[in-house]
Amino acid sequence: MVLRRENGSTIFAAYRYIFHCNDALEAKIHAIMQGMALAIQHSDCPVIVQSDSSNALAILSSDNLSRSAYGHLAAEIKAHLVVRKFVPLKVSRYQNRVAH
Repeated sequence: MVLRRENGSTIFAAYRYIFHCNDALEAKIHAIMQGMALAIQHSDCPVIVQSDSSNALAILSSDNLSRSAYGHLAAEIKAHLVVRKFVPLKVSRYQNRVAH
């Protein structure tokens, strides 16, 4: 996760090891959730959430209750959405090379 200012300069970068992860989608959802929590702690500006996973970003924009295996993570993400304005933005895999 990389938190940047409006001009693109880095505020901080962080990573976390996920011990039990079923697939790439779960890892991306965890990363979004943790990044949102850190952004709330370190900034009071609106946050643009960039990801190369359209499925993970769909959780941010969906108003439906998620009955998927990751519904509990979706509920935590929705709780973060109440606190601050988050704007989901799909980027290409090439643009997201810092995460890989």
